[in-house]
Amino acid sequence: MKAMILAAGFGTRLKPFTETHPKALIPYHGKPMILHQIERLKKAGVDEIIVNAHHFSEQIIDYFSNNRFGIKGSVITEEEILGTGGGVLNAKELLMGGGSFIVINVDVDTDMNLNRMLIHHESVSPLATIAVQKRKSGRYLEFTADMRLKSRQNDESAEKNLFAFNGIHVISDEFLGMGFREGFSDILNLYFDAIKEKEHFISGYDAGDCMFKDLGKTENLLS
Repeated sequence: MKAMILAAGFGTRLKPFTETHPKALIPYHGKPMILHQIERLKKAGVDEIIVNAHHFSEQIIDYFSNNRFGIKGSVITEEEILGTGGGVLNAKELLMGGGSFIVINVDVDTDMNLNRMLIHHESVSPLATIAVQKRKSGRYLEFTADMRLKSRQNDESAEKNLFAFNGIHVISDEFLGMGFREGFSDILNLYFDAIKEKEHFISGYDAGDCMFKDLGKTENLLS
């Protein structure tokens, strides 16, 4: 199975480290942030990883050149940052071919079982499955009772089925062939565009009480 690690961001919340390094190489619990994702993906059965890079991209290329991970790896350099959606679309030639693939933000830490998420994706056959959780957040995604993506919300509401997004996707190859315009885009915006057609849906996978940390925040790196 293939997977993509989204690692092109500037890491502006993690200065001063990111003034001289990409956030993917920030040490976290004794090893670079990106290595945690590589190990997590290998454990889930991934045998090929694609990484997008922009900010200090040469350091990520060197890191992959100088280390052996026991897995096939490729780094795609973005001359201009493409966002989460544009980054995935830019890598479509490498990602397609397995039926579905995993996408994960480089700056998340979780003990969620990826294999269970993969089983969920296969069982419901959506365009994509996204890991979500009932937790405090600055923005929320609304789902139907059967966990189909419905809308985006900024405020909590007891009357709506709201979840926070955990930065992990399982995406069907079909998504890459939908003719989205290439260039900068947010992948959630692409999902909402896709579900305007009634035959397509995005499934939410409830991560329950799994541990989740946003490592884009300095305070979470130290805990």
